[in-house]
Amino acid sequence: MRKINLIIFTLLGFLSYSQQEYYPNFSWDKVPVAFHFGKRDGLMTKDEAKFVTSRSNFIVLEKAHGAPDYEYTEDAIAKEARKLKKLNPGMKVIFYWNSFLDYNMYKAHEVYQNHPQWWLRKQDGELDFKNKGLKRYDLSNPKVRDWWTDVAKNEIVNGSTDGIFMDAFIQVSNPANIKLWGQKKYNDIQQGLKDLIKETREKLGDDKLIVYNGIRSTFQRNVGNNFPDYTDVVMIEHFGHFASTSKESMLTDIQEMEKAGKSGKIVVFKAWPGFAWIDKEAMSKPYVEKQKIAKNSITFPLAAFLAGAQEHSYFIYNWGYRMEMGCLEWYPEFDKPLGKPLNDMVINGWVLTREYEHALVWVNLETNEAKINWK
Repeated sequence: MRKINLIIFTLLGFLSYSQQEYYPNFSWDKVPVAFHFGKRDGLMTKDEAKFVTSRSNFIVLEKAHGAPDYEYTEDAIAKEARKLKKLNPGMKVIFYWNSFLDYNMYKAHEVYQNHPQWWLRKQDGELDFKNKGLKRYDLSNPKVRDWWTDVAKNEIVNGSTDGIFMDAFIQVSNPANIKLWGQKKYNDIQQGLKDLIKETREKLGDDKLIVYNGIRSTFQRNVGNNFPDYTDVVMIEHFGHFASTSKESMLTDIQEMEKAGKSGKIVVFKAWPGFAWIDKEAMSKPYVEKQKIAKNSITFPLAAFLAGAQEHSYFIYNWGYRMEMGCLEWYPEFDKPLGKPLNDMVINGWVLTREYEHALVWVNLETNEAKINWK
């Protein structure tokens, strides 16, 4: 029996070690920051690339990155990834490839266009568009999934990136789709999404990162880490903004980050400075004013992140997904010594506290107040 237990513990240790091998190297020395954006006026300049690679080792490159210099997103991301990894060999560069929406800036879109039998349709036979001209993938069709996973394999296993960002899981699983597709089709697509993740893992192998979006806590539904099988990274995308502004939603997001992190997952926690790219009034303000608002608003979302962060948790703070939307802004808090957490998050009503080696964190989710006392 002792020998059997020793073998089990050894195997568990090996699996954990293997998982850590292909994760980005993690450190509590300072606030762990990740990047996620696309640049729409060519690839990053040398200085921009140096900025990113010297401050993080984890980045997702978005759709339309490199346009208009590059017609296809695949080509731009491949070249950008090689440049970033040359500057920082430990950099993990993630290829954005939407799991549900047919964006036309991908070369793969041209293949999809030639297969109308793959296009998702509603109960009435009409095409199911997210908005004008943006078709959706019918994930219940094995041929669609085979094509999709082949694209992923080509860009990651045969390319220069380290993993894939599978977006729109929450759109796929939205119960409102039952009215569009019918119950049976809805069920088939939910199973198709699970099959897509499994088939992606089979084609990518065990040493590539699968990132998905994500965890979202709202009044209507609380979505946790619902796809733990075969995935490595889960994103919390709307903390403190959009439909996730209530104290209940924020607490659930933080607790879900803690739970997913303790299970061994990487968690990307995206926070907002009180406005987003879709807010016309805020976006009409001069860039320097947006900078000022973001600088003055960072304490609360950062403290909320630190309250629940685990090893392999990363913080993102800006107002959109294009580089010019604050994605290269840097804040004094990011350069302060942090150190390892000395305890788990303590919850007292709507007040959260936690201690790090070099910081004391206090958050009030009811009043949106926070303090970080840097020792």
